[in-house]
Amino acid sequence: MIQFEIPGSDRTPHIQVLSEGGLISFKGESYPEDVAIFYGPVVNAISELMNVTAEVHAIFQLIYVNSSSMKALYRIFELLQKKHESGAPVKIEWKFEDDDDVMQELGEDFKDRFPDLDFNFIAL
Repeated sequence: MIQFEIPGSDRTPHIQVLSEGGLISFKGESYPEDVAIFYGPVVNAISELMNVTAEVHAIFQLIYVNSSSMKALYRIFELLQKKHESGAPVKIEWKFEDDDDVMQELGEDFKDRFPDLDFNFIAL
């Protein structure tokens, strides 16, 4: 059973990776000082999740993402794509503030790069 969690801070999002329900959740801002150190364990936990769950439900509710964090998110979306290609259901909720065009466009960019994934865009 996977129960991975990192509490949010002023520079990093609150992240959960749970095998129950195949949940991946990101909430907050992402501009850690060292992206590799911060996201390394996250990518590892998500990789593990892909091996033990039949379906994945990923929720992204980000306020700000720097360019280095975008690369880490891209790696996570690659894992989601592989899971989808294995025949597993993968649902993605991309949440953003109603007036936040930047975060909406970032989600749309990920959808453009991974068109086979099931995205649901939610304006808050």
